[in-house]
Amino acid sequence: METTTATRKADTMAANGKKHRAATHTSRNRYKGVCVRSDLRLAVYLRDRFTCLYCLADLHGADPRDITLDHVTPASDGGGNGPDNLICACRSCNCSRQDKPLSRFAGPETRAHIKRNTRRSIRRYRKLAKAILAGETEDPRGNL
Repeated sequence: METTTATRKADTMAANGKKHRAATHTSRNRYKGVCVRSDLRLAVYLRDRFTCLYCLADLHGADPRDITLDHVTPASDGGGNGPDNLICACRSCNCSRQDKPLSRFAGPETRAHIKRNTRRSIRRYRKLAKAILAGETEDPRGNL
């Protein structure tokens, strides 16, 4: 019986008490999502009133997969994951914008609205978000 390299590697790992995991192929271009703590994510949604700041769509009853965070300054241009750089957006607008500069995607009124929202303090929204996630309170606006 002929043994392959993979079989020998699996046998060696088993002898050392390790489990064998098959190699998986992942694309470099696969969307990885914004890695943001759940309380900050919810706080941004609350601050922006579950509204897409690009098209002003009400996202209260939307499928959770259709509510996204978008970077005002794209991550590819050095934008961070702070609340002053994150806004609530519907999936359609977020996918349409991609990594375009805000000035090429949104008009002056939309940019002014985004600037006003991101300047608002996140503190009270974060406190509410933590309480909601801990099950201590329900959102008084009925957003969740």
